[in-house]
Amino acid sequence: MQPSYEEIDAILRPLASALAREADVILDLRQLLISQGHPGKCVRCFFQLFEAAESHTRSSLANLQAWLEQSVEISVCKDMEEIEVLPFRLRDEENLESFCMRSIETIRMDRGHGSHALALAFRYKILAA
Repeated sequence: MQPSYEEIDAILRPLASALAREADVILDLRQLLISQGHPGKCVRCFFQLFEAAESHTRSSLANLQAWLEQSVEISVCKDMEEIEVLPFRLRDEENLESFCMRSIETIRMDRGHGSHALALAFRYKILAA
C-alpha cells in the first residue's frame, strides 16, 4: 500500500527542522515515497539522514524508521527463485554497511543456505488482498 501525501509529509515533517542541512536528501526521499521508487534508495536516504543526525536529533527519524520497518523487507533469491524473506529491522547505531553485512551474515551463517549465488534485495512488502 502506497502512503498518501499526508502520511509522507507526517513522516518527513519532523526531519525538516532537525536535519535542515539535509534538505536535498529529505526531498529526494519524499519523491521516492510519492512515486514508490526503489526501496533500496529509500533505505540509503534513511541511513544518510541517520548518519547526519546528532544523537539528540535521531528521535526525529522514529516515524521514518517505523514506516520502513512496516513497509520494506529483504527478499533472498537463489537461481532467480525467492527462498526467504527477511524482515527489515534496524538496530541502534547501525549504518548502511553494517546493516547489509548483518543481513548477509544472517543468511550465510544462521540459515546455512548452501548456494554461493544468493541475491538479497530490498522490496516493498507484498500485502495480501
